[in-house]
Amino acid sequence: MSTPDPRALLLGERADVTFAALSDRTRRRILVRLAEAPDDAGAVARDLEVSRQAVAKHLRILENAGLVHSTSVSRRRVHDVDAARIAEVSDLLGVVARGWDRRLEAIKREAERREPQG
Repeated sequence: MSTPDPRALLLGERADVTFAALSDRTRRRILVRLAEAPDDAGAVARDLEVSRQAVAKHLRILENAGLVHSTSVSRRRVHDVDAARIAEVSDLLGVVARGWDRRLEAIKREAERREPQG
């Protein structure tokens, strides 16, 4: 089985869902909070001073994007960041960063080539 082309992953439908989920500041705040400690929607809501209903809605979107997963612990639904999925998103963004790095290095080489020898 071959590894998918990261550029294709970056431009695919799954990336659309992921980046749509990340486009909302409250969802990013929830991700940061859950990265500190997995917890239930009520605790996250209290910490972020957002309604529990709003947090639950945002958690569903984050789960649908694969960025968060949940497990049942006693009578609580505990949510946690999916570290592997976050790493995948980081790798996708790395494709863009590497492209910029290559372009900037080419500009630097060209500027150095044009620099008068003195």
